[in-house]
Amino acid sequence: MGVRNYSTVNKRIASVDPWFISGLYDAESSFVVVILRNPSYKTGWSVQTRVQIKMHEKDRALLLKIKEYFGGIGNITKPNKNLTVEYRVYSLNDIINFILPHFDKYPLVTKKYTDYLLFKQIVFTMLNKEHVTIEGIQKIVNIRASLNTGLSESLKEAFPNTEPVSISELNSILQKKLNLDWMAGFCTGESNFFITVQKSKTKSGLAVSLRFSVAQHSRDLLLLESFVDFFGCGYTVNYKNRLICEYIVTKIDDITEVIIPFFEEHNILGSKYINYLDFKDASTIIKNKDHLNQEGLEKILQLKNKMTSFYKNTSINNHN
Repeated sequence: MGVRNYSTVNKRIASVDPWFISGLYDAESSFVVVILRNPSYKTGWSVQTRVQIKMHEKDRALLLKIKEYFGGIGNITKPNKNLTVEYRVYSLNDIINFILPHFDKYPLVTKKYTDYLLFKQIVFTMLNKEHVTIEGIQKIVNIRASLNTGLSESLKEAFPNTEPVSISELNSILQKKLNLDWMAGFCTGESNFFITVQKSKTKSGLAVSLRFSVAQHSRDLLLLESFVDFFGCGYTVNYKNRLICEYIVTKIDDITEVIIPFFEEHNILGSKYINYLDFKDASTIIKNKDHLNQEGLEKILQLKNKMTSFYKNTSINNHN
């Protein structure tokens, strides 16, 4: 690829596949409904909806491509103190005309699909002007109670008769066959590429290994378990005490013969692509056993330092 920097990586983003976008939104987006006291409204309450996706400032070019895909609607925020930016769509008309048609045609796969369906119910409740009555506000509150983390304490106090809608009927659509570009988008958001170097009794005194992983809330354990079949390798771990599950691949043959070829065909996009390339270089060194000599080991250590710096400089708070 030549010099590896963010400007050259961004030039690679010519277009973004619709399924890639859904995969990335499965990883990094939120469907937000804000209900606020507002005395200027007849009901005393206002309802605001928005769809947002958060990434590091270095991935602004990718967000711009997504904005372009959605017809230029919405806006991209300025970097905050954590150097993260968000692409946000507020307009009810834009959500109805651009956002909903996309996710109906290219559905989300994680449990976030349930949040999307609840969000969609609220959007159509507002489209039908039901939110201009207190009964309509209560209906929205009932739906909002099942969305994301539920209601704030103040909303619970203001609407004591709230009955959260049942989400058991809103079945997740974990597909029999995951889309390849969805996987690329999802892994652009949620995957990690690691080089591990540990002390050992080998001649060099160090043992080198690679690790590809994807972590999610434990509610998506079934999805991550399906990755084992999708890739034909790896395993899952459910950290019950942390409510986190993880798909992991560590065998060098699986990494060089399955994981790397997949992402060569279905690219990671944005800043993480640089990290992927370093991981790929390390896999070649290890596959050829060049890490057993001093020169190869030094290259591995250099790549590891670059990747450690990447995660330090691009980490964002998980908001899903």
